Amino acid sequence: MRRTVQSRAAVVALLAVIAGVTPGPGLQPVRGQEIAYEDVVARLKSPDAKVRIEALGLLAGAGFIDAVAPVAALLSDPVADVQAQAIATEVSLFLADEGYTRAFANRIVKSKDASLPLLAFAQGPGATVANLPQAAVMTALAAGMASSTPRVRFDAMYAVGVLGPSLVTRGQFPDARGTVLRLLAAMKDPDPALRAASLHVLGRLYESALRDEKANQEWVAQRGEAGDQIIVAMNDPDDLVRLSSINALGALRYDRAVRSLVDFCGYYKRDKAGLASLNALARIAHPSSVGQFATAFEVNDEELRRIALEGTARIGDRAALDALLTRAGAVRSPLIRLAAAFARARVGDLGDLSVITDGFRSASLQENAFGYLVELGSAIAPALGGAGPYRDARVRAGVAEVLGIIGSAATLPALDLLARDRDRTVAAAALRSQRRLTVRQPGAPRTP
Repeated sequence: MRRTVQSRAAVVALLAVIAGVTPGPGLQPVRGQEIAYEDVVARLKSPDAKVRIEALGLLAGAGFIDAVAPVAALLSDPVADVQAQAIATEVSLFLADEGYTRAFANRIVKSKDASLPLLAFAQGPGATVANLPQAAVMTALAAGMASSTPRVRFDAMYAVGVLGPSLVTRGQFPDARGTVLRLLAAMKDPDPALRAASLHVLGRLYESALRDEKANQEWVAQRGEAGDQIIVAMNDPDDLVRLSSINALGALRYDRAVRSLVDFCGYYKRDKAGLASLNALARIAHPSSVGQFATAFEVNDEELRRIALEGTARIGDRAALDALLTRAGAVRSPLIRLAAAFARARVGDLGDLSVITDGFRSASLQENAFGYLVELGSAIAPALGGAGPYRDARVRAGVAEVLGIIGSAATLPALDLLARDRDRTVAAAALRSQRRLTVRQPGAPRTP
């Protein structure tokens, strides 16, 4: 079938035409000349940079996944504006729901000028479809991190942070050493935004690598070099870079940072750096931190107590955890009740899983509930089940989002039920999750 592309505004009607569907209400035909997909791809080779940029935008709007390969050739374009558009287009082609990504991440980034790679990175888990990026795409994006243009370096780093984890988790990321070295070099950039970006991306990639250390020996071999340089960045003059370095150490689970993080906890106490340091210790989960968490729980502070429960659970010290859980039972706080349910689940007791899913009913707890369920991972997917047990649409929507991240092909029947939910938010979440778990075929455009 002849494939055509038009502007982003026309993409919904265009997809209906491509699929041979007569547009119904809300899918009105768009006047204007359609352009064959092959003709748009040919324009990527135009000597005119404006034509190349326009072609990239058209391909991003149409969403054919097989456009990934021809677009990759422009990731090293000599014109920086073309490079930046090519990076954004590659990210767009892999997104499960670009509109949702933009709406969700704009609440976090809060910048009218935020690029798509940054927004997709800010969304975190679940941004992309099941298709894996080609090694050539990752190699070109990693090379872009060394561009002479700051904007290209910035977007290339975040694009690697968005598209790279799916390959890293499988031990298939090309040239891990070169990527780490480029990110470490970016930590010395004069622009603090670029220094922070490098730390964010290093943390995201190492989080993925450490899920299977045997498959990612190249990453593991460089953890010491990366971790030592990140410890140095804890003293950066910029507040954002300091906080980013603390968070990155937690993501790397870098044992040698424990002493420095303990010192930061003592010095900064309950301000941002102090809480971030305690949270990094909770993610590193070194056995020596058990006493630190017990002391933190003594303070009448929800965040400190939450982190203490999480860290002790990850360490797996049952005696220390049982002592905290006993004390947590006397604390009348929804956040602590949620953290306690996670702590129990983390050590194998799923009896309070419904307490975590009920967190989606509260705007202040949704982020915690989502993070807990994603961390608990595939083991709890069967226990989450489908729509039946959840009367609250906010819970059904949250569960639908999570299932697309921790689920598998076996989860698709439950998502199919949720996709037919009477609540539009639930149905939309389920459709996104179906895209996250289903490989998009060549020639198939992005579904609306």
